[in-house]
Amino acid sequence: MAESATEKSPTTGLTLLTRDVMIDPYPAYALLREHDPVHWDEQLNGWVITRYDDIDHALRDHGTFSSRRLGLLVSSRVDTGRSPAMARFASLASHWMWMLDPPEHTRVRKLMNQGFSPRDVRRLEPLVRGIVTELVDALLAKGEFDLIAEFCYPVPALVLVELYGLPRSDAPLITRWCDAIKVFLGGSPDLGGSGAGAAAAIAEMIDYLTLVIADRRAAPRDDLVSSLVHAHDEGDRLNDDELCSNLLLLLMASFETTVDMLGNGLAGLLTQRDQWEMLVRDQGLAAGAVEEVLRHDGPVQLTHRLLTADVELRGRLLRQGQLAYLVRASGNRDPARFTDPDRIDITRGESGHFALGSGIHYCLGAGLSRLEGVHALTELARRVPGLALTSDGPLRWRADNLQFRGLAELPAHVGSPS
Repeated sequence: MAESATEKSPTTGLTLLTRDVMIDPYPAYALLREHDPVHWDEQLNGWVITRYDDIDHALRDHGTFSSRRLGLLVSSRVDTGRSPAMARFASLASHWMWMLDPPEHTRVRKLMNQGFSPRDVRRLEPLVRGIVTELVDALLAKGEFDLIAEFCYPVPALVLVELYGLPRSDAPLITRWCDAIKVFLGGSPDLGGSGAGAAAAIAEMIDYLTLVIADRRAAPRDDLVSSLVHAHDEGDRLNDDELCSNLLLLLMASFETTVDMLGNGLAGLLTQRDQWEMLVRDQGLAAGAVEEVLRHDGPVQLTHRLLTADVELRGRLLRQGQLAYLVRASGNRDPARFTDPDRIDITRGESGHFALGSGIHYCLGAGLSRLEGVHALTELARRVPGLALTSDGPLRWRADNLQFRGLAELPAHVGSPS
């Protein structure tokens, strides 16, 4: 059993797995940071850690805060013994880089990185620029649109199908598969009920990618799958399960992260209008704007870890075998680390946000996501300077899980330059 605090806290009874919290989690994070920064959550069956310094330490201490949490994470939500599809999911996902510790993680990441070097990312710049230009053309032609459906989703989907060498017509499959998986992994209010959809999506993705891998082994092309199928390091190669699982992971992580980075970022910039106007005046600020919107309202709110030993942290005893939820989005708004953290400032000089991870598990596709973000913001600010939301009412968030934060829609129009 987790030890309880000796005094009643203002956070007693706080429930994170509610729609209200998922719509706007930041007040709950602030309450936890101030009053109970190492908080035991009965529903999540784990410790919720919310201060920047504690999260930073845990992300770098992979010996104590292990990434091998998949078994406990899945078993706490669904009985794999009664679900062959979920058992298959758990088996394959156990090869994911973000579920591994060194030395296995080091080996797999080194091989997978052969498709994501800075040189590889720079080669994708014309592709990304062309896709963004094409989508902005379509927005200008329509005048009114949903930025999520008509811009934020298709940017990474079209980039990824080109990167993987897949037909453009398969881009909607990526959206459907990834949405089902993230709700289960991310911690939905119905923790067990989302498992069937995730298992079905994983099964379809496995079958699909297995055929793609076999095709690239027989007839390599100039795409990421071919590069990774034939990647080697001193004779070492990824086996089919490792390759399939991590191609699936990259597809899911790169897609979801970029969709919500763009959506959350545009919502933030268009509601804190002075920052959008600053970007319109100087598109050279786009790279800084990407970093700032990632910090301010990142697409990945938390990371889980498995305790390999008892740890005392801020007067609480975290026991071996328990889960720790490292709330990266809370750390990114910790006033002890960032000045005026609830405000977007695209000229902010402070660095070190956790939006794309930290330490050995820093996002492998971070360079590609940043590239997409910079080109998206640059092109919109240059060609649609009057871009504005169609309503000043509340934004409609998906609010379907705790880990992955994003909007369901973002209605907007081209407006007129101020």
